[in-house]
Amino acid sequence: MRRYRLHEVTERLADGVEIDWAALAAALGYADQAHLSRDFRTIFGEPPTRYAQRYEQG
Repeated sequence: MRRYRLHEVTERLADGVEIDWAALAAALGYADQAHLSRDFRTIFGEPPTRYAQRYEQG
């Protein structure tokens, strides 16, 4: 289940969707944004906001 939720995060980033992190955390069933961030960091080795920088348009 955790991998599915984190895959959803990376898919939204790849789609270029602007992320409201708190709303996304709630939509995916996390207790809060910090919970999402900890889970993401555990799997990917960095916080989701840093990971998201790869997808920023510039």
